[in-house]
This record gives sequence, C-alpha cells and structure tokens, in this order.
Amino acid sequence: MYLVNLKFDWLKYKNFNNFALFNKKTSILLSQRHKYKSRRKKSLFQRINHSIIGSYNNFVESFKSKPTKYRPYLGPQSKDISSDKENIDVSEDRNEIVEDSKYSRPVSNKKHHKKSYRLSDIRKRWEAKREKRKKRKFKKKVKQRHIKKHKKRARLEFIRRFFPNYKKPRNIPLVELSDEEAAEVIKQRQKNYFYYTINSVALFIIAYLLVYFMYQLAVLVVASRWKLDSVLMYYDLAFNDYSPLWTRSNIILVTFSGPFISLIIGFLFYRFFSNRRKVKGFLKLFFLWIALHGFNQFLGAWATGVSFDEGFGYVPAWLYMNVFWQILISLIFLFILGIIGYYSASKFLDTSKSAFRVNQENKSKFLLFQAVLPWVIGTLILILVKIPNNMPYDTGNMITLLFGVVPILFNRYARPTVSFEKERKPTKIKWLYIVIFVVLILAFRIGLDKGLHVLLNYKFTMSLEIVPL
Repeated sequence: MYLVNLKFDWLKYKNFNNFALFNKKTSILLSQRHKYKSRRKKSLFQRINHSIIGSYNNFVESFKSKPTKYRPYLGPQSKDISSDKENIDVSEDRNEIVEDSKYSRPVSNKKHHKKSYRLSDIRKRWEAKREKRKKRKFKKKVKQRHIKKHKKRARLEFIRRFFPNYKKPRNIPLVELSDEEAAEVIKQRQKNYFYYTINSVALFIIAYLLVYFMYQLAVLVVASRWKLDSVLMYYDLAFNDYSPLWTRSNIILVTFSGPFISLIIGFLFYRFFSNRRKVKGFLKLFFLWIALHGFNQFLGAWATGVSFDEGFGYVPAWLYMNVFWQILISLIFLFILGIIGYYSASKFLDTSKSAFRVNQENKSKFLLFQAVLPWVIGTLILILVKIPNNMPYDTGNMITLLFGVVPILFNRYARPTVSFEKERKPTKIKWLYIVIFVVLILAFRIGLDKGLHVLLNYKFTMSLEIVPL
C-alpha cells in the first residue's frame, strides 16, 4: 500500500521538479509505516531485541547530536524570523501532503502508555469499595428496621380491631383532665419514683453482698497459700495477728488480693457486661451497682485504709510509703471514682424504661431516686445490720461510694444510649428482688453471727520424667 502511494505521488510531482517536498512526504509515509508496523504483536524475543537495539541507537545518537544554539532573550516583542519561517514552511508542506494523499493515515501525537497501578491507587479503590459495602449494609439495616416497624404497626392495628385499647399510650396531657384526675395522675407518678427507689435499694444491697464475698474469698485463698487460717464474720475477716507465719511479703499480697479482685470485677461489669444489648432494665441496674461497688472496694478502700490503718491500708504501710504520697494517691483515686460516677449517668438513664423519665426536666429527679437515694438507704440498712460490730474500715468503704454516686446528678449532658418508645411502661415493685434481698440479709447476719472458720489446703504439683528408649 505504501509503495502504491509512493508511485502515485512520484507521477504527480515529477512535472514540478519539487523533489524536496517529495522527499519529505516519503519520509513521513515511511515513518508511518514503521510506526504502524511496530504496533503489531511481537514475540518476547522480538521485544527484547527491539528494546536493546533502541537503547543502543539512543546511546550512539547522544554522541552525534549537535549542541543547541544560544539564542539570547531580546524582549517580549522580539521574534526570531528565521525560526518562524521554517516552522511555517514545514507546517504548510505537511498540510499539503496530508491533503493530497488519499491513502495516507492520520498522524496522531498521542502516545500509548501502559496502565501503571500504584499502591495508593489500590488503597483508594479498596477504601471506595469498603465505603460502598458499608452504605449497602446500612441501607439494608434501615430497610429491615422499617419492615419490622411496619409489621408491628400492622399487628397492632389488627389486634385493635377487636381490643381498641390494646397498648395505647397512657400519657394523657394534664390539661385535658379534670382537677381530681390530674391530681391522681401526679400522685401516681410520685409513687412510681418510689418504686424505682425500692427496687434499686434491693439491687444495691445484693450487689454489695456479692462483691463483699468475692473480696473476702480472694483474701482467704491467698492467705491459705501460707497456711493462714481465718474466721469469716458478717463484719470482718479475722486472722491471728500474732502468728509467726506472717511476713512482710505475704501481708502485702494478702491485703492487696481482695481490692485487686474487686477492681477486676468492677471493670468487667462496667465495661463489658452492662454494655450488652440484651442487658436492659433492672439487670443493667444490678450490673452497674456491682461495677460501682467493685471500683469502690479498690479506689475508695485505699483512702479508707490509709485513714484508719486497716485493710488495704496495710499495703502502703508495709511498703514504707511516705504520708504525703499516701494522701496524694488517695485524692487521685477518689477523683477517678468521681469521674466513673459522672460518666455512668447515661447508663443509669438506660434503666428507666420510660422516655418521660429521661427528658431534660425529669432527668435529675429520676437519677436522684434511682441512684442517690438507694445509696443513702442501702448504706443505712447495712450499718444497722452490722450493729454492734461496725468496723471503721468497712463503714468507711460504704461512705466513700459517695464520690461515685453524687457526681451522677451533675452530668446535665447525659443522654440514654438506648432509644425508648413513646409508650410508657408501668413501673412496679419487683418482689423477686425484694425476696432475694431479705433472704441474703438474714443469711448474712444470722449465718455469720458466730463466725465461719475457714481452712483451705491446696497444693499444685507438676512432675516431669524423661525415660530413655
């Protein structure tokens, strides 16, 4: 095809003696031929040979190339006339050649580059796919939620055909009621607050007894390592203080074991168990009281032990810690306990089961009846139960819980982490918790009145025997 083009072009230009133009055209056509020929698929050896020859030619031409001429800058209006003329002539000749040749192919200045995939591009594509996947999952969840709400609404409408008052909202505005009915509604609401307090007091004392027994059990197990027997009573764990088995190291380990176990219990119940979705209502309140008692038996017990030189206070005493550092650490621990109480306000709001209780107007009142008053009443009950053997260390531990309960009232920006329905659920006294509370208090006071002598003997052995074949 290229030879035919050259033949016709020679016949065309032979009468004009314009051999220079003909030579330019032939060079362009031959370069196009070489260009399009190079696009054909080559084998691996041909590509390697072509790259080697090309690199060698470039290397040789680099020595043959002439240095560029120095052209000084003569101002913005100055023009190099010779270079402009050459450019115009070459462009005109090239346009004429392209117009005259019927079989010539268009010259394209575009270079074909292979796609290069960088690590940043791969990361961006992966992030885009992950965002799309998240959006897809979110849309799916929203769709499922709407379907569930629609089914629930349809089910309620179907049941209300036969029972018109089935699960209808009980919040009737007081303006629509008469004076007697409005007064009765307000009285019922006040009763509901006291129902919260009664249930919370029962859970408060059950949680205290659970943490107290775990505290003493840890001390018993660690003390039995050195064959130190003890007597468990409702107000203290008594040891033989004059036993020759006591040393400085086992005093520190025995007195540290109980608060350490309490700290682990508090962390587990506050961080993991109370945050589960299935844990709601009174069970969540019970876990919160366990967590606060656990934190208090470590953070508050340090301050109480330093003050009365008992219990956890033996650890800094036998470490020969300075009084300044003892008081400083006590203040830091009480501050941490206050922060834990401050941020637990939202979790206490989750236990209300009512959107009316957690709004901005009734939130502080609900927290007062749900957290602060149960602490006051529960502490008084425990002090009365332990009469006449109230130990200063144990009583001080119950009082230091003040730093974990009172800051709940000052968290005005607390919001429940659970979305409540508009329908109010009735508040009732949980008699099961009341019964458990009464049984545990009687067993604690009567069963441990004379003391329970505990002597644990355990031994861990490990033997390794190697017999040759």
